[in-house]
Amino acid sequence: MKRQLAIFLVALMPFSVFAETNTGKVKVLMEVLGLLDMWSTQIASGKVQSEKMGQQTLDQMMSQLNPNEEFKKRFSDAYKSYMKKVVAPWSPQEIVEVWAKYYGPNFTEEELDKLIEFYTSELGKKDVAATKLTMVQFTEHFQKEVQPIYAKATKEYIEELKIVASECKCSKKKSITTSKK
Repeated sequence: MKRQLAIFLVALMPFSVFAETNTGKVKVLMEVLGLLDMWSTQIASGKVQSEKMGQQTLDQMMSQLNPNEEFKKRFSDAYKSYMKKVVAPWSPQEIVEVWAKYYGPNFTEEELDKLIEFYTSELGKKDVAATKLTMVQFTEHFQKEVQPIYAKATKEYIEELKIVASECKCSKKKSITTSKK
């Protein structure tokens, strides 16, 4: 039984090595195509957008309140919780792995080498430039896809802020002005 298992594992080793090599070549191809930089930029852009939206919501809420330090901290904690919910959960490395998982099996190592060679040629570089121009549509697509995530997280964030505000009992007092007649 142990011998059969050993033979089976040895037989699988080339596939494991191929998968690692294949993933490495797909990563090189993605770098040549500019995909890693593009996705990293989009992840960072999404984070900035989320931070801005969350801070604007918090600022709006705080402009109507006069909380003490305890409740300022709770509002801040609610903001941090919101940010954790809307930040893209994947890293550039995970993007490479997912891309390689779906893209890599369609090509042999030799074909990947040829693709890398092509995309480092003048025509390949031209294709890369043209592809970058179409990324506006790609970005719009994912901005649309992420809206329900933001909407849900924002709704939860606002509800949490309302709870903190109601417990705080720290509404700004309206100033009483006397008018002279």
